[in-house]
Amino acid sequence: MYRKIDITKKAELFWQVFAKGLLSKHIDSIMQASDRLDIPMCFPVCFIPVLSTRYYWIYGDYNRVWERYITAATCFPFLKVFPSVMRGRFAIDGGAVDNIPIYPLLKGQEYTDKPLDLIFALHFDAQYEYRKIFRTDVPIIDVDLSICSDFEKEHFNYSSRIMDERIARAYEYGDRMAEMLFTGDVSREGLQRKADEIFMAEHSARQRNMSSDRLVSILNIIGRAFRSDTHCMKKLF
Repeated sequence: MYRKIDITKKAELFWQVFAKGLLSKHIDSIMQASDRLDIPMCFPVCFIPVLSTRYYWIYGDYNRVWERYITAATCFPFLKVFPSVMRGRFAIDGGAVDNIPIYPLLKGQEYTDKPLDLIFALHFDAQYEYRKIFRTDVPIIDVDLSICSDFEKEHFNYSSRIMDERIARAYEYGDRMAEMLFTGDVSREGLQRKADEIFMAEHSARQRNMSSDRLVSILNIIGRAFRSDTHCMKKLF
């Protein structure tokens, strides 16, 4: 998807997303009635104006209602003329309330086939630290992907050349991380120790930089305050 966009200027990108329905076209093209989702997937949706949070789980054979919920989950504020409407309420991208949704993985394990061994939290917030929000015995690899491109500020440059370079650097970064993680001790304790080592090795560089999603993460504090733990998980399969 990102390789095909080939847009270098912010104004053009906003025009394609806002006026030409770029996101909607890609969503429509990746979902087919014959599809089967073999790995459970969860995504957040934010309902406004009260900023209530819902985490929707999908799994198994394609269900036509999925498209409505995924469309709402990718309805970025200010990038569409109108937000999605679900059950009489406006619905937008769930990143407004939980931009790094580790929470449903920890609280919704009944929707997965097996217990969690490891969580990869990939994001663009150099200041993020899950340890300040919750505690868990599941090892979490907390990675700000901005570090792969040395915290460059061209967040809206989607030229094919730039995207190829970013993907290549990310692949090299992931290859090094995988070798570190899965060589030697791979017990839960061993993975947690390595996760902590990775975080501390990058911590000083992350603290010196401000990534693109930091403002969104700050707003997530409000979203967590409005979250109802007993009603926020919904199954769509």
